[in-house]
Amino acid sequence: MTSGLLAAVIDGMPTHFAGPDADAATTRAMMAPLHGHPLHRDTDVRIIAAGGVRCGWLSTPASSSERGAAVFFHGGAFVSCDLEAYLFYAEFVADHLRVPVVTIDYRLAPEHRFPAALDDCTTAYAGLIDDGLVPKRTVFVGDSCGGGLALATARWARDSVDAGPAGVVSLSGWVDLDTLGYGPDGRLGPDPFISEGFLRNRACDYLGPEGDPWDPRASPSRGTLSGLPPLLLQVGEVDVTRLDAEHLGRAARAAGTDARVDVVHGGIHGVQGLINLEVPEAVAAWASVARFTDGLLGS
Repeated sequence: MTSGLLAAVIDGMPTHFAGPDADAATTRAMMAPLHGHPLHRDTDVRIIAAGGVRCGWLSTPASSSERGAAVFFHGGAFVSCDLEAYLFYAEFVADHLRVPVVTIDYRLAPEHRFPAALDDCTTAYAGLIDDGLVPKRTVFVGDSCGGGLALATARWARDSVDAGPAGVVSLSGWVDLDTLGYGPDGRLGPDPFISEGFLRNRACDYLGPEGDPWDPRASPSRGTLSGLPPLLLQVGEVDVTRLDAEHLGRAARAAGTDARVDVVHGGIHGVQGLINLEVPEAVAAWASVARFTDGLLGS
């Protein structure tokens, strides 16, 4: 059962929001009003270059560097929203994980197609380590397509630098670009926020018309899952990415990786981003994320 507040948010969204006919330009215009919210006046932001990639460190009064740090991989379906537009979401991460957060300003498709975004994320992470980031005191957090980028970067870190993070939090993570999705006749009905057709079109924007959605660098759930840090795969109850998260969780556990699938009761895709409205489903989601990260970094 969806809460009354979440139902009101859904009812107030434009008709055909994130529908299968939206192109990249339409997506950018559609996403813009949902992002770029003002930060609290006591939030500190510092723009840096890590490995030559533009990044932003954000901290709030709740965040302590002694506790650790988080690397945030923002969403936007690979085609929309830059670092500045997603600083408000990094503020959510800083407040709930109680650590400083660094956001990677990766290049966007279709102007910069795969593997540009992943290359920026891996280059930035290596640069952050060179600058003093301690991997075992660091948590990766990714939202939507950023959940896939977070997991893909963790796989790269395992294979290339042997310096993976303490854990990965995937929030409505898009971990398989050939998404299973929920159709209109699915067992739980369609996600009222975002459609499977929309995701498939954004995958084409990212990969190009000849791209391979089964490439494990693009769809990290299809890669080798052993040797990864603990994973929290959080999805809404009718989230269009839920089936893929459940599949990834089973495959990761079979490979010996600690992977927890956390289904937010009544939640939709990206429900975590509604915490600023105090939507009950979002409050519950972040409480679960905090419990997971407290187990990695200490309470």
